Amino acid sequence: MIDKNKIYTLKELINLYNLYNLEFKFYGNNDKGDLELYLKTDIDKMSVFKTIKEQTKYEYLKLDEEKAKDIKFQFDREVEELDLDIVAIVIRTSDVNIPSGKYKLETLDKLTKEQDLEDRKDSNGEDGISFLIVDQNLSCPLYDDVYMFGKDEGGLINYLEKRLEEQTDNLLYNNLKMILDYYNNIKEKSL
Repeated sequence: MIDKNKIYTLKELINLYNLYNLEFKFYGNNDKGDLELYLKTDIDKMSVFKTIKEQTKYEYLKLDEEKAKDIKFQFDREVEELDLDIVAIVIRTSDVNIPSGKYKLETLDKLTKEQDLEDRKDSNGEDGISFLIVDQNLSCPLYDDVYMFGKDEGGLINYLEKRLEEQTDNLLYNNLKMILDYYNNIKEKSL
């Protein structure tokens, strides 16, 4: 049983649970080297622990393995394992409300819908996000594109549905179908 108030070292946590992933919380931000540790702690759940001491990304990367295992973590949240199977990674953004990083499809869909409702300044066609959707189980990229904010876009999922209808390449069609089927299955389970 996890003591949600206890501070653990990385070594202690790895000895207690199966490591799913260890990642920097902020993609591309070297001043914020906060780490998130994903551990399989239940049949269908992951527990996410976050570092308690702030360091830069560079400082973390300089540590040898033994020193890295002494990094201290505290419980942050619990997530459904299924929610982590297929994720979107925002690689580049033009909006402060959607920073670069990893997102559940549902979250990125909600955020893009919110941005679509805003009155956007004309930014010479450079107002959107560049994203990549990956299957984390296989470490395989499934689809990448650029989403441009606009009143008629309807969010990321609507955009992907339009791309599916237009797709002539079999591989991309199958990948988009798999992404949308996954999203719809997750949505059904949450209802």
